[in-house]
Amino acid sequence: MQKKTVYLLVLILIASNLITFLAVGAYYRGQEPALPPSEEQPPVQQEEEPAEELRPFLEVLDILSTRFITEVSREELVTAGIRGMVDSLGDPQTYYLAEDEYKEMMIKVDGTFSGIGVDIIAVDGYVTVVAPIKNTPAERAGLLPGDRIVRVDGQEIIGFSTVEAAKLMRGPAGTTVVLEVERDGFDELLKFEIVRENIVLPTVFTELGEDGIGYLQITNFSENTGEDFQKALLKLETKGMRGLLLDLRDNPGGLLTEAVEVGQEIVPPGPITHVVDGRGNKLKTYNSYGTEKPYPIVVLVNGASASAAEIIAGALQDTGAGILVGTKTYGKATVQHLASISGNAGLSYTIAKYQTPLGRDIHGHGLEPDFTVELPEDYYYIKYGMMLKDVEPGTKEPAVLYLQKTLNALGYSLAETSTYDSETEAAVRRFQQQNGLTATGHLNQETRSLLAEKTAAILEELDAQKQKAREVLLEKMN
Repeated sequence: MQKKTVYLLVLILIASNLITFLAVGAYYRGQEPALPPSEEQPPVQQEEEPAEELRPFLEVLDILSTRFITEVSREELVTAGIRGMVDSLGDPQTYYLAEDEYKEMMIKVDGTFSGIGVDIIAVDGYVTVVAPIKNTPAERAGLLPGDRIVRVDGQEIIGFSTVEAAKLMRGPAGTTVVLEVERDGFDELLKFEIVRENIVLPTVFTELGEDGIGYLQITNFSENTGEDFQKALLKLETKGMRGLLLDLRDNPGGLLTEAVEVGQEIVPPGPITHVVDGRGNKLKTYNSYGTEKPYPIVVLVNGASASAAEIIAGALQDTGAGILVGTKTYGKATVQHLASISGNAGLSYTIAKYQTPLGRDIHGHGLEPDFTVELPEDYYYIKYGMMLKDVEPGTKEPAVLYLQKTLNALGYSLAETSTYDSETEAAVRRFQQQNGLTATGHLNQETRSLLAEKTAAILEELDAQKQKAREVLLEKMN
């Protein structure tokens, strides 16, 4: 399970690819923003004749593109050369983005795109719906978790990657895309004609408990996060919130400007973070000018809380305005600039580091929580386990292990073998009988949907970090 957890955290950080940029959103609109004066980058010198040190590169490029035993394009060689140059720096946050990668990065940073609004994953060669995003065309059209998208506008996409499929489904707002979908329990493909819209990816989620604890989760820092956070916090405060539980777990970071906006709402007057150069010279300090909150704040963090998330957590910890609960954070405290490169490509490169208000350099070290709390192993299986297709008795695969762990958490007693044996079949049948479903003993879509619904409460019970955070808050509130 430890390997699974490590893989999951790495996947979250790499797949999300949200690092702390000083100013990046305007790139996608074709406007390159200027950095603050102390951080301006010198212009790239353009020479009429290639510099002497470039001649070997150009000679090798000419030879390989014209004489190599197999045909290879100059574009491929140049891209490989750029990646090699960037990789030689040994900085995982400095990297070259080809056109498609650059567009994907901008969607994550900008927080918007034109499409139908659906999370997808590849399962057994099928592009499979994880879930439609709330209040999007995909949800309104009736797409369901587990649906397998077979065709997009008549083009078969079996075997396509999720990136390839997403490119087909995205398009200008107001245009129509036709999806043909396999759904368990239906003999024929279902057809959905969906009108694309501008999708705004939500990053702030809230709820207020009867005990006066406001729960506020930030999933990443995109262009809308600061404003959304301000509105959400005000709403909680006007409803009588007496304590704030800020969840930054699995938050890989994002825009520094948005993190500062969040910090200015909850960090007491004074520094939120310092930006320093490679020699430790202070380039800029971002300050909060608000008033200290009259209620206690507890922050949930884990090994996938990184970058901008660490800025907020570190500022609250240094100022004594917040208590950290969870596990040590990732430890990514560098600042990147994103440059537009010819060919609709991009280059992310490190220009500075940030420090906490007290001058702590947490890069490579992370933040130690005030209360260290590990989550039970089953929490990860139940939260991240995928049961996105029907499974028949006799099957042996990871989805069966997720099923067995879920049933055990619901009070059934099963050996966790990853095999859909007679004991598991009997437990599924009992679950179906007890919940008004046809008792087939097979894991079908109706059963999967109900299991997902039932596990929401289980996750709350298994979330030892959240329980500890609430305990600390209640103690401070009373």
